[in-house]
Amino acid sequence: MTTAAAAPSGFGPIRQIPAHELVVDQMRRALELGQFRPGDRLPTERELSEMLDVSRTVVRAAVAVLEREGLIAVRRGRGGGFTVQAPTYDPAETRRLMRQNKTAVRDAFDYRIVVETGATRLAAMRRRAADLTKLRTLLESMDSALDAAMQDQSAHRVTEFQTLDSAFHMGIAQACRNDYLLESVADARRKMWLPTGAIFGRLEPNANDHHEAILEAIESRDPEVAAAQMEEHILGTRHTLESWLKR
Repeated sequence: MTTAAAAPSGFGPIRQIPAHELVVDQMRRALELGQFRPGDRLPTERELSEMLDVSRTVVRAAVAVLEREGLIAVRRGRGGGFTVQAPTYDPAETRRLMRQNKTAVRDAFDYRIVVETGATRLAAMRRRAADLTKLRTLLESMDSALDAAMQDQSAHRVTEFQTLDSAFHMGIAQACRNDYLLESVADARRKMWLPTGAIFGRLEPNANDHHEAILEAIESRDPEVAAAQMEEHILGTRHTLESWLKR
């Protein structure tokens, strides 16, 4: 008599993933990484269908999920479309959930430090003129967004700065010219996609200082200083979050 062999560690049932869930994941990722800002219009249903090579029915199902999550607004009829929404959060509930998941928060910061410092080190060695132009433009836009936030500390202003911040960090990852690291940085930042409107309710005047130091080191082709500045920047964010959780 024979018995079924035990399944090797790491094996499990295979679930057929509906197409609309894959579309939701791609669209949510674009939103979380700051590729679209609140108020931006997304591609039309037809355009998304062609870009993602799925039916318009699948796109509609995905859009319905994102609309329920409050990530996009849908305006139907002539002249309608999909608009990115600024996320809203309950600070007390956010704090409670994050206190319950301290290990996950710690692991996410550790992950981000490892992959982003590595990507920044390589970016300082491999960056091209076009990378520097893009990063400098983003940094100047962040300066402008920060100036505006100093006059109007609204959730919209904070979200605008954070969206540019994400684009800046992803720009550094692209400059390292390593697809594995680029994907890892994107994954790490998704895991750190914290409700910034609830946690960082206002921006401080020095919010952009580390970004300037990081870019200067990349421009100077100084990988060790660039990586050290990136680590200091991420540790500063961790300290701010930990202080917020203790309130």
